[in-house]
Amino acid sequence: MTGHLEEQLSAYMDEELSDDERRQIEAHLEICESCQVLLEELLTLQSNITRTYEEIQGPADFEIRVMQAIADRQEPAAAGKGWIFVPLLSFMALGLLWFAAGAILMKLINGFLKLIVALVYMASHFVSGVPVLSGAAVVLSLIILSTSVYSLRRLLQASTS
Repeated sequence: MTGHLEEQLSAYMDEELSDDERRQIEAHLEICESCQVLLEELLTLQSNITRTYEEIQGPADFEIRVMQAIADRQEPAAAGKGWIFVPLLSFMALGLLWFAAGAILMKLINGFLKLIVALVYMASHFVSGVPVLSGAAVVLSLIILSTSVYSLRRLLQASTS
């Protein structure tokens, strides 16, 4: 095996390697003194950590105090049953506002459409009442129509080329 095994020694200590890998590491450890020293240091460190962890003792009544603190904890006032009405009332207020605004908006649109119909009716009667205006309306309509056809034709020719 070439090189040192610093990265694989932890897996070797925890017995996480396959049999072939374990045998290769053991063969390398027999000939490499620096890896042997590193393995001994890691094993010493592991045993010190394990021993320290086992020596640490929490207070005897720690679990009882934690459970008592959980039991003594009261629910906040915000979690009461009355808070269901706040979103419900907000939703109802928004619905009422939507309904009122919709009714007003519909009345405005209806009034605007009635005004447009009345203006179109008045304009048609005015144009038909004055013969010169009827002729002018026809000529203006023909000019608009011919300009539209010419513009459309140029647009189609420009898009195909």
